[in-house]
Amino acid sequence: MTTSPPLLAPTTPTTATTPAATAATPAPDPRFAHILRALAARRPDRADIEAPFAPLERTAHRLHPGLAALRPAVGSTPLVPVPSRGGRGTVWLKAEAANLTGTVKARTAYALLCGAVARAGSGRVRLAEYSGGSLAVALAHMCGLLGLDLHLAVPHGAPERLVAALRRDGARVTRAPEGTGFLGAMDEAARIAEDEGRRLLLQHSAPEAVAVHRERTGAEIVARLTGEGVRPHALAASVGSAGTLVGTAQALRLRRPDCAAHAVFPAEAPYGDPHAPTAAPRMNGTGGLGHGLRQPLLAPYEDEFVFAEVGHREALDGMRLLHRTQRIAVSASAAGAWLTASRALDEGPRGGHAVAVAASRGTVEEWTDAADH
Repeated sequence: MTTSPPLLAPTTPTTATTPAATAATPAPDPRFAHILRALAARRPDRADIEAPFAPLERTAHRLHPGLAALRPAVGSTPLVPVPSRGGRGTVWLKAEAANLTGTVKARTAYALLCGAVARAGSGRVRLAEYSGGSLAVALAHMCGLLGLDLHLAVPHGAPERLVAALRRDGARVTRAPEGTGFLGAMDEAARIAEDEGRRLLLQHSAPEAVAVHRERTGAEIVARLTGEGVRPHALAASVGSAGTLVGTAQALRLRRPDCAAHAVFPAEAPYGDPHAPTAAPRMNGTGGLGHGLRQPLLAPYEDEFVFAEVGHREALDGMRLLHRTQRIAVSASAAGAWLTASRALDEGPRGGHAVAVAASRGTVEEWTDAADH
């Protein structure tokens, strides 16, 4: 009897750990009791994360046919070859702006809704979730189309433009208390779910957020590169909840076990950051949670990734450079992934290939920041 290899096997010697990831975890901050309880109760293990998405999706489609109608608008995005920053190799950008709502988070939102409906056993669910931007937009839009009741929590400093857009799509929106950062939005969503009897989607602990990227995003990349006869040496993706990175890496590693997977974090908020969250500018939609917390979808695999950090100014420079030289608009987090993939190629033999997930085209606020710098 043969045994299938693990979905994400370690590569040697490409693994690394940031100093923040090995720092001692401080005592939990009592201001975040709601989300700490939720994360503890729903911490996934490898078996959970590696469960297939397709059966969950089929059940959700049966219970809410509107989800099946949404499916064609999510996925099958282009894979665009561009030069690495130093010009020694080719980075294949997975251009996720082609999704519904213009972001990779459309895939995550779709998967979270499928999971919620399937587990509830009903197409009528009342939902709560947190987001700093892209996921909120995708969830609000989809729930508006599906007629689902959604209450979103956003960080205190979320742009009014974003809040107004979410409300236009029919979502209730609550801002987190000032000074609590993204973790405050997470806690507020957990509190709302408890107080209002809603189902908390909890993107950071949802196995389907990995599975959809393994079975769709990663599979799309593998199919295209196989057709092109390309063997990628590296993958880079910026980390928010880690679903995109872990799922895509699992798919690529099944075909190319030696493909180094890079987890990209802001220099201002690294993985396992032991400090309290701050309002310091950084790549949108990414970063450590603060207080020593680690992304639950990444934690079981953290020894199998290369951890990279990109500063806010460097990411903005990358946005401008890609736009000027390739006429491609990407978000700061996408630029961070491209820069990290470029570094992996430009430090090696000429002619290599890597993949970078380009999460979106970037927000109005990001491009304003890029112009100002």
